[in-house]
Amino acid sequence: MKAPLHDSHYVIEKVEQYLQNKLDENRGFNDEVNSSALVEIAKEGPKVKVTSLTDPETHFSYDVSDILFWIERETYFDEFSKWNGAKLTDKHESTIDYLRKTNQLPLFQDLIAAIQRQRIAPFIGAGASYPAGYPIWRDALESLAKQLGDNVFAEIKDALDEYRYLYVAEHLYKKNEPFFNNYIQTDFRLKPRYEEDDPIFPPVIEVLPMLAKGCIVTTNFDRLIEKKFEQVNSRPLAGYMYGKQAENGFVSQLLKGENCLMKLHGDLEQSQSYVFTESQYNEAYGTEEIDFSKQLPRSLRQIYISYSLLFIGCSLEQDRTLDLFQSVKAQGHFEIPSHFALLPESEGEDKATKMGRLLDMNIRPIWYESKDKDHSMLEKLLLLAIDVAEKKFSLGG
Repeated sequence: MKAPLHDSHYVIEKVEQYLQNKLDENRGFNDEVNSSALVEIAKEGPKVKVTSLTDPETHFSYDVSDILFWIERETYFDEFSKWNGAKLTDKHESTIDYLRKTNQLPLFQDLIAAIQRQRIAPFIGAGASYPAGYPIWRDALESLAKQLGDNVFAEIKDALDEYRYLYVAEHLYKKNEPFFNNYIQTDFRLKPRYEEDDPIFPPVIEVLPMLAKGCIVTTNFDRLIEKKFEQVNSRPLAGYMYGKQAENGFVSQLLKGENCLMKLHGDLEQSQSYVFTESQYNEAYGTEEIDFSKQLPRSLRQIYISYSLLFIGCSLEQDRTLDLFQSVKAQGHFEIPSHFALLPESEGEDKATKMGRLLDMNIRPIWYESKDKDHSMLEKLLLLAIDVAEKKFSLGG
């Protein structure tokens, strides 16, 4: 592994030569210190403790790492490289074993290559925000229906079980539009602990700036992504598009490869931007077929043909967004890059059927274990991909 200071080798060499010359000017003192000073290993640390020549009560303590860094820097970095390699091997060993066992390592290497080319566009679903206390779509719709009354929940229960979420959202929206909008603005706002100066983010959001050098797409109303990028970059994202709202610098930043955010369902504080109910989807995407004269489908198509999407926290059940991708692929007018999806081992729909449906849109699923709804392996896969892409770790050992 490349030592962090090697890029400045010439400057460091000159500085060290100057300091060595200043040290040599005090040769008499140096000789006496080297021959007479009391040196011992302090119990705390351990540290090297040196007793003053002129005052036995005065001691100077030095960490072993400091001594090694300043006296034997090449040795320091050689030891650091070996130590770090061992740590990373321990960290990633079980994940690599799983990828090998499931014959997914070659596909995972393709994902890493896309990250290295900075052509990955993360597509973040509700599962990424769930650890922060935000509901997934089914839970949100069920909660909203129950708040509107037991009879309302009874009306939509079968549709929920059949994954007809657009129909359910439309039904609830028509029941009580102000209540519907208030629920979104209340339940998807930043939670109190995420409003602090130093918020703690869910694992996927935490690593997102290391993955996304260009655009990010999300179905989430919450503002965790904006908050994280502002924390890392000390400034807001330059371009964004909120559902049906006119884009604000999004396309120009997208084409330049800068960080920008598309929130497919809109922003929680702007109800006019919502794309959540059936009628709102029709307005945003078109009624019968996908209408690419509309801004949202046109921009989403541009991302689909320009970047490799990486779906995280998404169930990827058939919806209007996937309909759009299928439409673009079927038209045959564009070369479609490989897209990727990190998915828990398939539940419900037959795994082979789901894979076939996704592969037909050039979406290549990478499966991970999620026993008892434990999605920790998702984070491990992301961290492994990032470490390899940044050349901190090699899959070759």
